[in-house]
Amino acid sequence: MSIKNCVLAVLAGSCVASMASADVTLRLVNTQDLSSLCDSVGNPNFYIGNNPSVCTLHGSDLFVAGYKNQGATTGVAATCQMVKIENIYGSRAFRTIPSSQVSPPTFRGFYGLQYDFGPAHKGLVLSYDAGSIGIAGSFKLYDVDTQLNPILSVTSPAGLTPRGGAGPAFDYGAAGTGFNGSPVLAVLDFAGYTNSVQSRGPFGITPDGTFGLDVIQGRVYDADSVNGNGDSVAPRINGGGLSGTLWRDISIDPRNGNLAARASNDVVIARRNANNGVASKVVVSCPTGTACDDTPFTILQRCELVYGAPGGDFVVYNKYAIGASDLTGWVKGANLDGQEVAISFQNADGSTFSAPNGSGTFDFSWDAPNGKLAVCNFDGRRVYIFEFVTGPTCPPCAADYNQDGGVDGADIGAFFPDWESAASCADINQDGGVDGADIEAFFAVWQAGGC
Repeated sequence: MSIKNCVLAVLAGSCVASMASADVTLRLVNTQDLSSLCDSVGNPNFYIGNNPSVCTLHGSDLFVAGYKNQGATTGVAATCQMVKIENIYGSRAFRTIPSSQVSPPTFRGFYGLQYDFGPAHKGLVLSYDAGSIGIAGSFKLYDVDTQLNPILSVTSPAGLTPRGGAGPAFDYGAAGTGFNGSPVLAVLDFAGYTNSVQSRGPFGITPDGTFGLDVIQGRVYDADSVNGNGDSVAPRINGGGLSGTLWRDISIDPRNGNLAARASNDVVIARRNANNGVASKVVVSCPTGTACDDTPFTILQRCELVYGAPGGDFVVYNKYAIGASDLTGWVKGANLDGQEVAISFQNADGSTFSAPNGSGTFDFSWDAPNGKLAVCNFDGRRVYIFEFVTGPTCPPCAADYNQDGGVDGADIGAFFPDWESAASCADINQDGGVDGADIEAFFAVWQAGGC
């Protein structure tokens, strides 16, 4: 189709654009190199594990914990831990948390790290996989607000304590006020075990109080919990389109109880009802027959509910697969209806962000009060911190409308969706309106090959 005919077709509504603007734009504001924390020989005091597996961003503090993918017989330290990195936007400093040190089995590590951004600010919960249920200390709750040294407030007892492999997340319920005025920790384990309570999960346990993190005596709800009318008073997310229930992660909005969870390579997204049950649920599945569909037993499939974000709430997750790709190929987004949210990653100068290729193993932390999203890169031993780019990011030269460094047909495909929606960037002639004159102005510079 000629340029003239395409213009006429667009005006008639029949020219289909080949490229649409990204739904979410994230710009890099900080990078934390964690290589030194993964060096058990050169930096044993701050060794978190062979690779970072989980992170939580809390203001200018970043908490990270690791994973042991080699045994002690190889000369690698057997003990992993959580480390606090202070003042990440300035002259950073490291602080160890001795009470967090554990010796997980080989190919195990920390799988849960979450700060309570809700109104109670109960603290930071850390969990690790000890390889079996019943191990004391699989979950630990820390006070990280009252002093620089995190204080261990309570630890889970031995018994039927779950393995600590999925989550947990602080749950304030549908009203955002908690359960009897306090949040619970919503826990999902890898799968069901004989005599365990996981078949009724997720289940909520008290983060403090008389029974602490006791999954039996301190349990507030599980998926069998109902009120006097038989209505579910807890989220039921098992079944219904899931390819598996090897639970990996859970994230909950403290304002309304909406949640996202990972079951193998599926993403479960649920809205809560007034009873704290599930009003609606969607499952975002890995396409059958693709590489990620073949890896249901792979760990570190993560998700984070990014609530209160510009443009609306959405879920960010890693599409784990076998192979190698840049971070931007593995990290995906979906809104609460399960529809794809395209994410555009930028460097600080607005150029396209890229990172070394890896396997798709990431963790995410959304610092809602400060509007920052941390992405922990397991393979690259980095944590990338992004903020949202709000408002239009208009191209400095209209001819290169998609800002990829060249002037070609893709720029036409990028321009017309903005023009049709009357986006401010489509006001090429800058006369205050978006109309046919802007098409003429665009093609004048596009045909010239630049501004």
